[in-house]
This record gives sequence, C-alpha cells and structure tokens, in this order.
Amino acid sequence: MPLVLLKKSNISRHIPSFDFLVKEAISYVEHGLCEPEFDQNVRFQLRRSSYKELQYLCDGDSNGVLYFAGTSYGQHQWVNPVLAKTITITASSPPSRFTDSKVLASRTYQGTSFAGPRIEDGHSSAWWMVDIGPNHQLMCNYYTLRQDGSRAYNRYWNLQGSLDGKTWTNLRVHENDQTVCKPGQFASWPIIGPNALRPFRFFRVVLTGPTTDVSNPFNICICFLELYGFFH
Repeated sequence: MPLVLLKKSNISRHIPSFDFLVKEAISYVEHGLCEPEFDQNVRFQLRRSSYKELQYLCDGDSNGVLYFAGTSYGQHQWVNPVLAKTITITASSPPSRFTDSKVLASRTYQGTSFAGPRIEDGHSSAWWMVDIGPNHQLMCNYYTLRQDGSRAYNRYWNLQGSLDGKTWTNLRVHENDQTVCKPGQFASWPIIGPNALRPFRFFRVVLTGPTTDVSNPFNICICFLELYGFFH
C-alpha cells in the first residue's frame, strides 16, 4: 500500500503512533535522512540513538535480549544472565528441581521444565515472567519459546508486557494455537500492531486455557524463552 494511502487510512487516524511513523517514512522518502528539517526530528533521533535493535533471525539464535544480557550487553563472553543477575526470571509456582529460572535463559535443553498454577484474584494462573532490569526497556517485536520434553503443548496463552509487573498489556494473544506439536520444539511469533512500539520492563508468558496434557493441564511447560526488538 502506498504511504500516502496509509496516511489517509483508518488505522492512521485512530493510532497516533502509527500515523507518526507513516509521516516519518514519507519524510524519509521525500527528503532523505540528511534533510535539515528531518534531521531535527528529536523523536526519531532519540529512538535511533538510544535503542539497540536485537533482531530475530532464527529459532535459538544469539540475537535476543536474554543472550545480550548474558554478555553484559556486549562486554564479555556469555554466561547465564540469571546467574549474572542481569535478568530476573520468576514463575507462578515456587522454585523446585523442575521450576528453575536459570533454565529459561540457558543454552542447554532441559527435558522437564514447568511453572505450575497459582491463585491470583480468585483465578488459577500459570506463568513465567522476565524482568530485564530497572534501567532497561524493550519494544518487543518477536519472541521464541521452546517446549520441554513433555507433550503438554500450549494452545491458549498470551505474551504480555508491563512497566511495573502489576498492570499487563497483551502483546500477542494465542487462541487454539497448534504450532507446537512435538517435545523439544522451538517456535517463534512476531508481535504486530501498536503495542510492538511500546517499551516495557517486564514480560510474561501466561496460560489462558488448558494445555494438551490431561493430568496437569495448567502447567506451562517451556524450557527456553527469548525476546527481540528495540532494547534500551
């Protein structure tokens, strides 16, 4: 769709941030980055200079936020960021042999890794949560999960973002998602829409319905998580 038509579209009229980006693109096409009035666009300069792009390339790559944090943001060789305390990962159920926060940031496959349900506001909820730290934010545009060795495949879940760890925004909603269908499988999804442009500190994968496991349908069984996007 031509940029001029995007500028006149309903989505531009109803989503100011999208409209702003369209106008930036039109200005870029018409004037280029060196045009004085475009170069004075403070918001564009800030986003370009203060955010590092961490781009998804393939499942299990080394380009995401958790891997980047494990190198102390590019300063040395990788170590598990949970052990290095650059990333904090928590689960809805207490830590145990099979509910280990280090596993989700590890580069080593774990056959059994799950977070069990807890009661929150009168409802049962199971989740894994990542805190990228008080001095960091991420505009998330892609994420990866890996199934553990079980056949408890997720079908109903959300990826959410938060600034305070209390109020959550849905970044991607999965309803009867059949993508994961074998143990140990990687799977990745893009984040689209205006929320991909919103920076958050906290991210969580939360079940919203039962898995395919009949005995423990509300355990969320993943052994790897990675986030991508524009990191600050």
